[in-house]
Amino acid sequence: MNIRNLCVVAAFVVIGLINPSVIGDDSQTGITLNHDGSFNYQGYLEFEGVPANGIYFFEVHLLDNNGNEIDPRFDMPGPITVTNGLFDMDILMGGTPVDADFFWRHYGNIAKSMRISVGLIEGGPYETLSPDVELGSSPHALHSLFTSAIQFPYSDSFGSDMGDQSTMITLTHEFGGTLINLNASIANSNSFMTINGADPSGEDYGSQNGALQIDALDKRAGLVSIASEFAIVGVIQTPNPLSTASIFGQVSPGVEALGIWALNVNSNTSAALAGPNYAGDFEGDILARNDLRVQGEPTRDFATDNPSPIGPLAYGSISASGLITSGTANMSCFWDDASSLYVISVDGESMNFSTHIVSISVVDTAEPRLATFNHASGKIVVKIWDINSGNIVVQDNFSIVIYDPAATTLNRLPAPDGTDEDKYTEQTGAQLIQTQPRNEPVEPFENYGSGINTEN
Repeated sequence: MNIRNLCVVAAFVVIGLINPSVIGDDSQTGITLNHDGSFNYQGYLEFEGVPANGIYFFEVHLLDNNGNEIDPRFDMPGPITVTNGLFDMDILMGGTPVDADFFWRHYGNIAKSMRISVGLIEGGPYETLSPDVELGSSPHALHSLFTSAIQFPYSDSFGSDMGDQSTMITLTHEFGGTLINLNASIANSNSFMTINGADPSGEDYGSQNGALQIDALDKRAGLVSIASEFAIVGVIQTPNPLSTASIFGQVSPGVEALGIWALNVNSNTSAALAGPNYAGDFEGDILARNDLRVQGEPTRDFATDNPSPIGPLAYGSISASGLITSGTANMSCFWDDASSLYVISVDGESMNFSTHIVSISVVDTAEPRLATFNHASGKIVVKIWDINSGNIVVQDNFSIVIYDPAATTLNRLPAPDGTDEDKYTEQTGAQLIQTQPRNEPVEPFENYGSGINTEN
C-alpha cells in the first residue's frame, strides 16, 4: 500500500462538549461546561480513491497565519477507526489537559490552521495532507478564559507551574461603563463579596495578614473610596494582645510623606499623622471629648525652642467657707479656723513655691483685699488680708490656679494590672509614664492646728 494514496476529501471541526448540564436548585445555579481542553475533528478519508476502512494514525500541528508552527505541543490522536471513509478524533494540543490549557491561554486569540498527517503505523511514516485546514472560531470560544468559570458557586485553584502565574483573571472594558457589578439583593443577606487571602509579607510593611493586596506603585493613589457617608470603616472585633489598628499607614524609610492625612476642604481643617517632623500636625481647633492623655512632656510651642506647659495642674473657685464651688476634681480645700487659713491639696502632688506656680485672686469688689500663700507639708496654704481693717485675716471668696512648670504628664499611666513594669518595658520597648509624680506627696494630717508652720 502506498501511503501517498491517502487523502482527506472533506472535513469539519465541531465543539466537543462533555455532559453539558443546567442545575437549578437553591444551593447551586448556573451552567457547568466540563471539558479537558480538547476539540473534536471530523472528516472523510479515501485510500487509493475509495473510502478508507481500518485503523489509522494521525499527527496534528497548529500553524499561525504565516504557516509557521505555533508551538511544539502537537497532538498524536490514535489509533483512529475509519469506517467507509468517515472518522472523528479528539484533538488535545500537547496531549494533556495542562498542556492544552497553557496552549489556549497563550495562543487562543490568534488565527490558526491545522496541518494533518496520516499514516498506517504509529510513529510513521506519515503523509502530510494538503491543504492545511483553517481552524474556525468554535474551538476559540470553547477555550475562552471564562468557560470554566461559568459555575455557581465557583471554586478553583490555579497551581500549574506552566501557566501564567502573574494574572489569574483580567477584566477589561474597552468602551467604559460597568465592568463588574456585585449586588446582594436581600437586605439582611451576608456580604456579596468575600475575599480571603494568605499571609503576604513585605519589607515595607512587615508581616501582615491580608486578603486583598493593591499594588499601585506607579499610581497617584492606591485606593480611592467614595461614599455618601463613610468612605472607609475599620472595625476590630476580636481582642488581640498584639498591637492592632483599624487603619495602618506607614511611610517607607527615606520617603518624606505622611502616614495618614485627613483634609476637610469645607472647614479648612486638617490632621496629619506620622509626618516628617511631628507624630501629629493639626490645623484647627482640637476637641477631646474624654480624657486627654499625654505620654512624655506635654508642651505647647509659643516660640522656637521655648516650650510651656499645656495647661494648669488644677484650678477652681473657692467660697469663703472653704468649699470648692467649681473646678478640677483633683483639688480639695478646707478652712483651718485655728490657723485662720485655707489649706489646698492636689491629688498625687507635693507642692511648694519652688516647684509650683500659684495664682490667687480674691473675689470682692466692696473693699481691697489681697491673698498671700505659702506651702506646708506639700500643700498650699492661703491667707486673705483685709487692708482697710488694719491687715487682719478674713474669710472671703477667691479663685486659684496651680501650674507645674516641669510637668511630666497630664495623666500618669502605669503598666497593665498584674504586669511587672520592668518586664513590660523589656518585652514591649515602651517607656512607661511615671506612676508617681515628680514631687512625692506626703501623708495628710487630720487637721492643721496652731502649730503648723506657715512661714509667715
